[in-house]
Amino acid sequence: MALALAGCKGLERAPMSDGRRLYLAKCTSCHAEYEPAKFSPQVWVANVDKMEELKKVRLSPEERAQILQYLTGDPGGRPVAATGR
Repeated sequence: MALALAGCKGLERAPMSDGRRLYLAKCTSCHAEYEPAKFSPQVWVANVDKMEELKKVRLSPEERAQILQYLTGDPGGRPVAATGR
């Protein structure tokens, strides 16, 4: 056992962002976790819009921005090209 644990010393995880923590808490209770790179920013925004529209998830504006920032990498949490707004 000690030998197995000794091999894990070099593996350090980066601190979990608030956006990822919220994504895991709010989105993965119904489906699997997806890597952010799996979909384009536009698709992520559309998916979150759809889940909110269908009342599958309730997000405050701050939670929505943090989750989309994590998923899209956009600091504002809402890619301009996604909605044209």
